[in-house]
Amino acid sequence: MTRSAEHTPSPVPSNRFPRRRGGTPLLVLPLVLLLGVVGCDGLLDVENPNSLVQEDLESPAAAGALVNGALATMSRAWGHMTLLHASASDELQFTGSRNAWIQLQQGGLRDASNEFTDAAWPFITEGRWMTDEAIRQLTAFDQEGVLTDRSLLARSYLYSGMIYTQVADLWEDFVISDRIETGPPLGPGNMTSLYDQAISRLDQGLEIAQAEGNASLANTIRAQRARTYHARAVRATFTPAGSTPSAPLINDPQAVADARAVLAAVDPGWRFQLGFSSATVSNEWGQWVNERLELRPSDLYVSPTEDDKQVAAVTLLDPIDEVVSPIAQEIITDAAGARQYGSITVVSARELRLILAEAALAAGDEEGFAEEINHLRAMDDLTPYDGQMDALELLKHSRKANLYLTGRRLGDHYRFGTQSFLWSSSQEAATRPGTLFPIAQIERNSNCYIIGTC
Repeated sequence: MTRSAEHTPSPVPSNRFPRRRGGTPLLVLPLVLLLGVVGCDGLLDVENPNSLVQEDLESPAAAGALVNGALATMSRAWGHMTLLHASASDELQFTGSRNAWIQLQQGGLRDASNEFTDAAWPFITEGRWMTDEAIRQLTAFDQEGVLTDRSLLARSYLYSGMIYTQVADLWEDFVISDRIETGPPLGPGNMTSLYDQAISRLDQGLEIAQAEGNASLANTIRAQRARTYHARAVRATFTPAGSTPSAPLINDPQAVADARAVLAAVDPGWRFQLGFSSATVSNEWGQWVNERLELRPSDLYVSPTEDDKQVAAVTLLDPIDEVVSPIAQEIITDAAGARQYGSITVVSARELRLILAEAALAAGDEEGFAEEINHLRAMDDLTPYDGQMDALELLKHSRKANLYLTGRRLGDHYRFGTQSFLWSSSQEAATRPGTLFPIAQIERNSNCYIIGTC
């Protein structure tokens, strides 16, 4: 399979980003805690090689490190977001001892003090801030004519567009703060503006990548833009929350145009992934699923080991051939085998095919739907679709199998009117379709706009 080359961050020490309210990093480490101790002949007068101050990042020589730092913090946030989403949808099943996972699994998503949504918040806001900080700094270098590699700025726009899209997919409300400058909640009605901001960033990144002749990066940005346009339309189908849409299918012209352009330029197995390693950052999904064994892929996808902790076999069947879905087998097996360092797919040629297949179905073009869905089926050596079953049901299955572990399933639950078999009938995900994650308690306790002290 073909992967984008720009997906693995350089190491970023975890102590590099102290936080203030809003979860955003201060980027100045207090190395002077012991300044009151005197008369020690310089014993404590040492430099911490992992420390950074603002001035360090304002040098053009730091551009590459700043972008890789943005990638690392964004990747760490991505692992948290993927885990929360999979726990709230039917992708993961609780097997351990932490009750907060049960709450999410049952569809109780609106508790701001849930320990896992609360713990994830600082990493997510940090990742969002760092991608925007990279844009700010590199834009200044570019305007001064001292940025030697403009593809770094294009990458910054990509990473920012990615995290803005994912946050807009999964949160009902959010806060955009800038270090010690606290921002107010956006408000649920304004969350779609995050998609617009993502698209603006991706537009700018694409323009730079094309001007630099970086075709690989341009394809990645355009693929993410297709995904963002599609995601914006998906959220619109169940916003405001509370009902299942009567017209759930998406046919967004810009998403279709971008998908076609990328598919014409990349291999069928292309995918853009975030990489994790012992030298960079770990994947939170892997930590809780593979290492701590608190969760596992759910019974909808697998049969468990005898102790109910791990995967014995993938069991999700293709609805036409009635064999185990090859792509589900690949994704779940790879994730389980990678321990805490499994890659996460951000966007892929498979997803772009699904965007085109859905658009065709929305337009009543069943031949076009079959053509696109059969590209996927051919990749997995499955029997071509020729009307053997309802086309919408095949689309739902194909998204479930091909997009496992990408953060798409919860939105599909809501727009298609399906529920996780693990949801409680009394919890918000079941009673209020469109329910997403709230602003976390850690933010509510410190944000002056929320507590009323601004």
